[in-house]
Amino acid sequence: MTAPTFSATGPRRWRWVALGLGLGLVLVAGGGWWFWRGRTATAATAVSSTSTVAASVQTLSQTVSASGTINPKVQSNLRFASSGTVTSVSVKVGDSVAAGQPVAAIDSTDLQTAVELAQANVNAARANLSQVSTTTTATTLQITAARSQLAAATAKLASAKTALGGATLVSPIAGTVAAVSIVPGDQVAGGGTSSGSSGGSGSAGSGGGGSGSAANGQSGSGGSTTAQIVVITTDAWTVWTSVSSADLPSLKPGLQVQILPTGARNLVFGTVSTIGVVATTANGVAGFPVTVAVTGSPTGLYAGGSASVSIIVREITDALTVPTAAIRTESGRTVVTKVVGDQQVATPVQIGMVQGTLTQITSGLAEGDLVLVERAAGFGGGPSTATRTRGQQGQQGQQGQQGQQGQQGQQGPPPAGAP
Repeated sequence: MTAPTFSATGPRRWRWVALGLGLGLVLVAGGGWWFWRGRTATAATAVSSTSTVAASVQTLSQTVSASGTINPKVQSNLRFASSGTVTSVSVKVGDSVAAGQPVAAIDSTDLQTAVELAQANVNAARANLSQVSTTTTATTLQITAARSQLAAATAKLASAKTALGGATLVSPIAGTVAAVSIVPGDQVAGGGTSSGSSGGSGSAGSGGGGSGSAANGQSGSGGSTTAQIVVITTDAWTVWTSVSSADLPSLKPGLQVQILPTGARNLVFGTVSTIGVVATTANGVAGFPVTVAVTGSPTGLYAGGSASVSIIVREITDALTVPTAAIRTESGRTVVTKVVGDQQVATPVQIGMVQGTLTQITSGLAEGDLVLVERAAGFGGGPSTATRTRGQQGQQGQQGQQGQQGQQGQQGPPPAGAP
């Protein structure tokens, strides 16, 4: 048997492998330390990134924000005033109609017959009164009875004529047909048309074609609230919304309102019209109804659409402002760092309204004074040199970040002495 042999180079090869692994570990550890050191330095730089911004005059607004529903200012719920069989429907959804335009009719044969019979009774009662009045032997009681018969017959004739007029359904307003729920051949019961302002009030009544008015577009008394044809105005709108009991005291009629319909880019404006004093509850949350009258006749509004509503309860048109990030509490005082030449001076200030990223300065600074703003890590890019000047914000200051705060953005930085 031949004895095994060993290579003399084996131990040397393993020594080189071990040396290479050790060197690799050293390089990896060094690279990780260098990477961590670089990120720490970058983070420290980001935290300490600052810029200077000039104090500027802006328009600040305090708002109550809510969601709402767009509604036509006037809606007419049309119903036949008389019962019968529908013979014609002359409109469809989307059609424009004029005030007084016929839109549907029922069979009027029986109604016409009733008018003719009532007219004949009037003629007979009138002839009887004439005969009794010319009879020398007629007593006062007979003459009075004949007059009463004529009055009753006349009243029945008027009622029959009204019913015949109710065979034609007429729109009392000019607008657009929003719904049609009848077709020829349907049997309908009389009820009468109603018209009303959204969120407004009216009184039930009757007129030509059985029309009348009622609160919130509900039908007049004596009929179902289900409309057979609905006509709405499309040139005047309201927005229904609600506010909490905490916001209710700050509202009053006439306050300016900014409305952003869902999916729209441009604001629509309006004013507070009515404020309810009785809360309604939805999903367990109580709210007080508020009606907003939309100003003018803006396009792009649709009945039943949703919108975001911002009610301006307070506005300051000439507020001296600085970025909220420039304000801090130091030794129990509210201060900003004012930049004067190449010096940074901690300057005490008094603050007022806060709107989003801006805070009003009521004393301690003047327009144009430069203040230091520290940028937090991960926010923004490099130092900003942009400043806001007088009059630039105006209406646009109510949009974007400035208009998102609603009531919630009115809390300022911690008061002096707060931790």
